[in-house]
Amino acid sequence: MNQIKRKVVELHEYAVPQDPRRVKLNQNESPFDIPAALKEEVFARLRQVGWNRYPSGQAHALAERIAGYTGFPVAGVLAGNGSNEMIQTLIYSTCDSGDRILVVEPGFSVYRRVASVMNIDVVTVPLKEDFGFDTDAIIDQGKGAKLIILATPNNPTGTVLRVDDIADIANQINGLVAIDEAYYEFCRETAQGFIERFENLIVIRTFSKSLRLAGIRLGYVLGREDVVRELAKARLPFSLSIFQQTAGEVLLENPEFLEAGVREILRERDRVFEGLAKIRDISPVPSLANFLLFQCRCITGRDLYQKLYQAGVVLRRFDHPRLESSLRVTIGTAQENDIFLEKLREAMEE
Repeated sequence: MNQIKRKVVELHEYAVPQDPRRVKLNQNESPFDIPAALKEEVFARLRQVGWNRYPSGQAHALAERIAGYTGFPVAGVLAGNGSNEMIQTLIYSTCDSGDRILVVEPGFSVYRRVASVMNIDVVTVPLKEDFGFDTDAIIDQGKGAKLIILATPNNPTGTVLRVDDIADIANQINGLVAIDEAYYEFCRETAQGFIERFENLIVIRTFSKSLRLAGIRLGYVLGREDVVRELAKARLPFSLSIFQQTAGEVLLENPEFLEAGVREILRERDRVFEGLAKIRDISPVPSLANFLLFQCRCITGRDLYQKLYQAGVVLRRFDHPRLESSLRVTIGTAQENDIFLEKLREAMEE
C-alpha cells in the first residue's frame, strides 16, 4: 500500500450499519420521506432536460431557491454535494499542510477526518462537564488557527453555542469561523445575522436533516460574497448533478409541509427525553437537535449498543473517552420511538 498516503491508511473506515430489518435511529436523518407528488415533479422536470449535458456549474436556480428560503442574498450562497463537501472545500481553501484548525470535542468526526488526510493539525477544545461550549478557551486557543469549525447544535451532544458567543469568537479571532448549523431548523438559533458584520464568519447547512434529503446529498454555505466567490473556486467542477439540483429546487418551492415534520420531531424529542429520564441508570442530555445523547451508569455504551442491536434497534455509539458510557438516538416516528424505549427498558432490566 505504498501508493496510498499514510494518513489515509491510518484512517478507520467511516462505516454506519444499514440494516432494513432493524429500527434505524443512528444517523440523525428525518423519519419522514418527501411527499410522492414532489418526487413525481422532480421526475417530470428531469424528463424535460438532456442528461447528456453537464449541469449548471454554479447551480444558479438552486442558489436562488436557497436565498429565498433563508432570506440571504443569493450572491452569498454556495450550494454543494452535501455539507461534507462544503466542509472539505473550506479546509482545502483555507489551510496548507502544517496549518491548524480548531474544533471542540466530543464533536462531529468529519472535521478531523478531512484535516488529517491533508496533514493539517487539529487543536481540540473540550466541552465543559455539562457539554456546554467553553468560549474563553475557544478564543484563547483559536487565535493561531486558520479555521475554526463549530457545530451548533453540537453533534453528538445537542448543546448550543449562543449567538452572542459566536459574535465574540468571530470578533477576537483572525481565522475563518465556520458555524455548522446542520440542525438549525430544530432550534432556530443562527449566526446568519452576523455574517455582514464579521467578514471571517460563514454558516454551513444541510438538506439531510429537517429538509429530508439525506439520500440526495445537498448542502450549502452562507457567507460574504467575496468569501463565497473564493470558496467556489476550490470546489470540484460540476459537483451537483441535475438530479440533486432539481430535487433541491422542487423541495424549496414547496416548503409548506416541512414545518409540520419539524414540530412532530420536537414533540417526540421531548417525549423521548421524558421516557429516558424515567429509566433506571439512564441520564439523557438536553438537546436542541433531532437527537438525544444519553449516558448509562451501569453498562458501557458498546455493550448496551449490542443489546439493542440484537433487539432490533440501531443507535450510534462512540469511541471518544467521554462517551464510552453513552449512546445517541435519532428521534424517529412515534412508533419507532416507542419500540426504542421499550427495548431499552428491557435491556436495562436484564
